[in-house]
Amino acid sequence: MKKYLFFAAAITVMASCTSDTLVNGDSEYLVNGGDANQIVFSTSTAGQTRADIAGSAAATLLGNNFYVTGTKGIGVDPETEPATSPTTTLVFDNYLVHYDVNTAGTTTSNTANWEYVGIDQTIPTIANHVKLSSTTGAQSIKYWDYSQTQYDFLAFSTGTFKAVATTSGGADQIGVTAMKYGTNLASNGVAYTFDLPNVNALKNTFITDITKVTKTNFGKEVTLKFKNLGSKVRMAIYETVPGYSIKDVKFYQVDGTNTDLGTATKYDDAYLIGDNNNSFPTNAKISVYFPHVGYNNDTEADYDKAAATVVPATGSYDKFKTFGALTDQLVAKERAEAGTDNVFLGRDLPHATFAGDEDAAFYETVFPVSTAYPLTLRVDYTLVPIDGAAETIKVYGARAVVPSTYTKWLPNYAYTYIFKISDNTNGWTSTVTTDPAGLFPITFDAVVTEATEATGEQTTITTVATPTITTYQQNHTTGTDEYSKAATGPSEPGTIKDLYVQVMDNSTAPATLKGDLNGTVPSDDTDRSLLYVITGSAPISEATVMDALENQSAVDGGTGAITGRNGMILTPNANIDATVTTIVNGPDNNPITKIDIAGTPTAISAGQVAKINMTAVAAGTYAYVYDYSTAGKTETNVYQPIAVEVGTTDVEGVKYISNTALGTWDDETTAAHYTSSSENAAAGYLYFSITTNGGASKTYSFISVDDKIGTPLPDGLLKLPAGQLSTGAASEKAAANTFYFTIYKRNDGKYAVKVIKIVA
Repeated sequence: MKKYLFFAAAITVMASCTSDTLVNGDSEYLVNGGDANQIVFSTSTAGQTRADIAGSAAATLLGNNFYVTGTKGIGVDPETEPATSPTTTLVFDNYLVHYDVNTAGTTTSNTANWEYVGIDQTIPTIANHVKLSSTTGAQSIKYWDYSQTQYDFLAFSTGTFKAVATTSGGADQIGVTAMKYGTNLASNGVAYTFDLPNVNALKNTFITDITKVTKTNFGKEVTLKFKNLGSKVRMAIYETVPGYSIKDVKFYQVDGTNTDLGTATKYDDAYLIGDNNNSFPTNAKISVYFPHVGYNNDTEADYDKAAATVVPATGSYDKFKTFGALTDQLVAKERAEAGTDNVFLGRDLPHATFAGDEDAAFYETVFPVSTAYPLTLRVDYTLVPIDGAAETIKVYGARAVVPSTYTKWLPNYAYTYIFKISDNTNGWTSTVTTDPAGLFPITFDAVVTEATEATGEQTTITTVATPTITTYQQNHTTGTDEYSKAATGPSEPGTIKDLYVQVMDNSTAPATLKGDLNGTVPSDDTDRSLLYVITGSAPISEATVMDALENQSAVDGGTGAITGRNGMILTPNANIDATVTTIVNGPDNNPITKIDIAGTPTAISAGQVAKINMTAVAAGTYAYVYDYSTAGKTETNVYQPIAVEVGTTDVEGVKYISNTALGTWDDETTAAHYTSSSENAAAGYLYFSITTNGGASKTYSFISVDDKIGTPLPDGLLKLPAGQLSTGAASEKAAANTFYFTIYKRNDGKYAVKVIKIVA
């Protein structure tokens, strides 16, 4: 769940299962009565979801106060307003808005307990807040100016902490600077800053994006949504060791060799270990800025959205982060593990065992970091056979490292680190230092996901526009997925009934019948109505068919079978006809020759229906595909790593690169081999993260950036042109320390799919 706080006539907060923080969402403009000409702040429940927090509860999260800056102008006129900044005429100059219960309606500027008029920031009538406005005396009422076309608002709150000038002076104080506006926000100019002494201060720091109010919404409540400036991190473990359960997981605060760990303390609480004491800041100065503002930038993904630069104080880091003990909510005995009071790890990803406070969804608040470092997990644990045998196996010092690729934390994002213990591990089963590491088998695998509960991005809700597909066969049995080739029909016994398909465009209201169903073979934008036979190894569903269409490992000239990266094979079938103008055998056994368009019966035209010839097709599973791509499809080569068995598998035709070759590239000094802070992910390259194991020893991990083309990547990744890949010969065997890849083509086509099962 999320927590939202609305400002500007309405202050509402959406509850979050991660914490008491607030996250950003769509700007909303809610009518709440009152004088339509004056700008007021109030609390409203209009338009809330059941997860929202409003009124005094929302005010409590903000410490009953926030600062707001607002400007007005002609937002789309380059002669009067800069094209790369918000409006420039100042209206609210860092005004302080205060919540006081049971004061609604006592003034014209207070409709729901929030007031800004009459507050004098030089007089400490509002406790804990430094003067930020440059205005003299008490704050005055503001009215909508209908000669303008746009207002822009931004705000922040220090929650229950004191807002003091520039630098924090204590553990319960947050140093702040006044908000800038207009052209000062262009070109990533710093809008304002926070000096945060600790994580608790971070939990109390809330900011907003820029909320743009256009003329059609003047007189309505202005809604600002606050988001917390912190990041969220949590961790979980699960196991997939055949024949065993895992209990007695113990965690380390330090990394090291077997000898080092032999004397280290083990803990019940879970820890992730940082790198060089630089992973977990304990205090920091944070500058808020807006990467893209002004109407020239309104197509940018981060348009009007707040971002942050974090500068921790020198030496103010923790080397590790604790999450609390593993919960036993989702785990239990599997069958007959020895003992009756043991807590066992979850046995699959959906039942991974989380560490920490369940009421906080297991999240811990951490400072965002601009420079990321690897995170390490070191654990001991005990294997218990599920067949009830009394033997156990103790594993010491098992280790997993999360590459720094996944440890750069952004404000208001949540991150989940999930570790899997399988049947290949690098832990020891003996405390004798000369014994080899490894259980043979058991491994750690790290899965990193960004949780969506605390996304820092503004979200819009859009209706689903994918066309819907309707299939029809006379005498088809309702409730089954199968269509029959058998001779059926009450008035025409012995006649095989054909299958008909129509497609509706539901992207607009009312929905319209598609009239361009044509073709029998794949094409970019001419043949839209296609039938495929489905074979191969992939599970069959509409989603897997679409994945095979969009991600093809082989395409035979546009007319042969498509092999999807998921193992699905789609073979075009020509037994489909989009030229028919009659649906033979209607429900009453009469042909359907007309359709209703906007209530008017209209003759069926070619292209409005497709007929699958049930006499000609064989029994099997098919996919009907409506290709609604609007132009020629753009194809991109994507490289997918594959697992091969070392020493026994022919690698003919498979692309590969060895660890040795990567090391050669790593040793190069040419800057083009690495991503930098200004470099974006590019198509046609392979990216690897590099972990230094000590001395010249390094570990390389393949990083997929398929969905991140054109976006900045972290510093320090090894960037390797895909042309450096080698191709295995027929006699070549798979080698250790080598990455193997297959190549498939990704296209940007748009498809509507329906799986059709045909039985004899």
